[in-house]
Amino acid sequence: MTTQERFQSWLKSDRPAPAEMMEGLHGDVKHLRLDKAGLEARGWKDVPKDWSPEDGELWAGGYMEDRSIYDSDVFTGDGEPRTVHLGVDVFAPAGTPVFAPIEGFLHSAQVNAGELDYGPTIILQHEMPGGLIFWTLYGHLSEESMFGLEEGDLITAGEVLGELGGAEINGGWSPHVHFQVMLDLKGKSGDFPGVCKKSEADSWAAICPSPYEILGLKLT
Repeated sequence: MTTQERFQSWLKSDRPAPAEMMEGLHGDVKHLRLDKAGLEARGWKDVPKDWSPEDGELWAGGYMEDRSIYDSDVFTGDGEPRTVHLGVDVFAPAGTPVFAPIEGFLHSAQVNAGELDYGPTIILQHEMPGGLIFWTLYGHLSEESMFGLEEGDLITAGEVLGELGGAEINGGWSPHVHFQVMLDLKGKSGDFPGVCKKSEADSWAAICPSPYEILGLKLT
């Protein structure tokens, strides 16, 4: 059985329900589209750095979305740009707490301080029955979220991981958490690609499966 098959089997198993990664995530979460059509509908060329939902609201979306907001050199480079988003973004005001949806161990944490990077980032390692190991990434957190972390720390489901950072620390984005599942960490620590080339989307989707079910997230 492949890692992808073991992961899907685990998702379908009689496992504990996930804790809410953010308060209200299992309720009415609105779909925020950041593809070309979604931006045009809002009159945006990019997500304004000072935009956030009203208090008590959550907006989310983005898994495998072909986005037009990645127009900086960080994502374009030489040749085909990286525009397909490999995780889900959940938007809320800066300072909103972020909780671990499932139990895991702290694999790594670091501040990815480049322009339009993740800023403060946490990666958890999850070890499940049957030899299944996978990782979850939490990006764009606050600087305070990095305090007191030790590799190997047990993080229980529902435990506070940190809080959303503002644009001045989170890589220059509107406050949100980037959540991503990885079945192969490719030897990385504290960082992992969150966007891929459209021509490579299928291979990256096999490594980074949909995050919605593991979060218990349904968009309206």
